[in-house]
Amino acid sequence: MNKYLQITTGTGIELVPIGAGIYAERTSATAMRLYSTSMGTLHHYGLVTVGSTFAMVTAINAALTRAAQTSWSNAIVPVELPVGETVTSITVSVFT
Repeated sequence: MNKYLQITTGTGIELVPIGAGIYAERTSATAMRLYSTSMGTLHHYGLVTVGSTFAMVTAINAALTRAAQTSWSNAIVPVELPVGETVTSITVSVFT
């Protein structure tokens, strides 16, 4: 079964598929990138953030660890965003 990170954004709840794994990169206080590979395709998820710090990367990594340690039937793992840090939106690009 596939696993997903659940991220609360300004428009609601978004699910990001974990695929074969995710690499989180903080590019600035207003932007993060998540890189994921699924079935041979690289996906880039762009997160527009407010006040993000490296603590948000740590929160995403903690959620990935919880996903790896849970049963296959626990498909959705919430990302517990640090206090004062928000995600306003998520976009996705596919690289083939």
